[in-house]
Amino acid sequence: MKKRGGNPQSAHHQGAQEPATNQWRLVLLCAAVAATLGLGAAFAWHRFGTKGGDDSPERPLTFHRDIAPLVYQHCAGCHHPGESAPFDLLTYNDVRKHAREIVEVTSQRVMPPWLPEPGYGDFVGERSLNTAEIQRLQRWVDQGTPEGNPGDAPPRPQWREGWQLGQPDLLIRLPEPYTLAAEGKDVYRNFVIPIPTTRQRYVRAVEFEPGNGRVVHHAFLYLDPTRDSRRRDEEDREPGFPGLHTPPSAQSPPGHFLSWQPGKVASLEKDELTWVLATNCDLVVQMHLRPSGKPERVQPSIGFYFSENAPTQVPYKFGLMKLDLDIPAGASNHLAREDYVLPVDVDLLRVLPHAHYLGRQLQATATLPDGTTRWLFRIPRWDFNWQGDYAYKKPLPLPKGTLISMLYSYDNSTNNVRNPNQPPQEVRYGVNSSDEMAELWLQVLPRGSNALATLEADQRPRVFTNSIAYNNYLLRLDPGNARAHTELGRALMFLNRLAEAEPHLRRAVELQPQADEARYALGLLLRMQNKLAESKAQFQAVLLLNPDHFKAYGNLGLILLEEGDLDGAQLQFEAVLRLSPGEEIAQSSLRQIAQLRAGKK
Repeated sequence: MKKRGGNPQSAHHQGAQEPATNQWRLVLLCAAVAATLGLGAAFAWHRFGTKGGDDSPERPLTFHRDIAPLVYQHCAGCHHPGESAPFDLLTYNDVRKHAREIVEVTSQRVMPPWLPEPGYGDFVGERSLNTAEIQRLQRWVDQGTPEGNPGDAPPRPQWREGWQLGQPDLLIRLPEPYTLAAEGKDVYRNFVIPIPTTRQRYVRAVEFEPGNGRVVHHAFLYLDPTRDSRRRDEEDREPGFPGLHTPPSAQSPPGHFLSWQPGKVASLEKDELTWVLATNCDLVVQMHLRPSGKPERVQPSIGFYFSENAPTQVPYKFGLMKLDLDIPAGASNHLAREDYVLPVDVDLLRVLPHAHYLGRQLQATATLPDGTTRWLFRIPRWDFNWQGDYAYKKPLPLPKGTLISMLYSYDNSTNNVRNPNQPPQEVRYGVNSSDEMAELWLQVLPRGSNALATLEADQRPRVFTNSIAYNNYLLRLDPGNARAHTELGRALMFLNRLAEAEPHLRRAVELQPQADEARYALGLLLRMQNKLAESKAQFQAVLLLNPDHFKAYGNLGLILLEEGDLDGAQLQFEAVLRLSPGEEIAQSSLRQIAQLRAGKK
């Protein structure tokens, strides 16, 4: 039986009272990042201005004076013991042994792993060598890789042990290690860890510790307030469950991205941009694991850093996506474009582009109302293995009426060495890595008192329309997918297409009677149709399955209130407030009950 809980450890900051508790090629070289310096490396950076800075072609080069500063700054963060790279790059012999490979991958800009092209967006943590630095490496190899005087070298980097941001306020850990097989294909595994919070908290940062940096390629973190991910976990005999995609109930915090790649530096959000962590939530950690040639144990830990201050600014996250993507076999430059016109003024904070193995060049622009075009990013050599999100050093202001354009190209020919199909086959949109995607996610801060509501309202039909297309796709693959029926029914319902929604929700309940969310959605639909008796029965069934479903209590209370059962309704609304203090509908309903009782006296 799988263990539950998070192996809590005690850690408290600022009065916290909780017990602290996506094929990868084997990367050969220079995987670390200048950003890794934030991990506490004790470098004498002031010396870099005088050592290794003369790139004149005639000057003889040595390792210790000219090359070590580059390697220490850009490579050693991952190429040191215990990290993700397969070998170290700390000594002269380490680097000399791989020198020609280093020149090859840096000149091709495969390494260091940084996808956005410099000059097409100014991003935090940019980790790329400039042309002069790449030429310096080439000249050193051409000169025979001379070592030089060890006294000319900068100090060997030292990395601070432990958490980058200090001891977390809440620390959770996968209770039971997962054992990755020695050989085979890459593994995508989703681990579910309950978050032991007894009250709502405001999160400034989440720091991820992979638990085995040698085999963890990247990770995405999601929150699941339902028990869907936990059920998936319990159906699998090993810790976690497989796949590239989590249940739809598992999502990033609204308006935020949570991801980790080797060398990524954790950072604290400003207090005004914290996000809310509710009680009764599971953390879902999706990890890309790559076999190392021997069995490896993986046991990640996650640290939460809290603020006592509620957020005063609310970022919004939305996506441009091409769900009708269809790439012919042999096409070497298939284009996918999607556009969106902003209905409000925003500041663009961060972008997350996404494609699979056929992705070739990814770019996005913003055309302002005055006709000016600004680059958001340009990725000339997309690599699925090094995807991530990118934060701008300064928020990029985009006024109302700006046209955001996503333009991606795909190579489905034999020239694409990453093509998962040989010979090439027609590839359409899909969730598997052998399928393809075209997505661009943007994190923005709407400007103006009603800007967020306006942006949400403008996005809502797009969200539901995309959900309908996506879940119809899933049902073509598997007509018995209960979750797809639920989500399709829910999207149709919110577009007021109730007659179309009902059979999907009834089918979901038939396929999976123990799924509380399917019954809840059906109950909501029946209530909208004024079928109150049937609706009440569904909400009661939800509460038998999940006694913590506060929305079911609330809807049941509204039905009882409409029926005149004041005592029964009051009990339901009080249950809502026990589970979700401050819920406004429950509070106003209780006030209404008090007024009705007073009127009867």
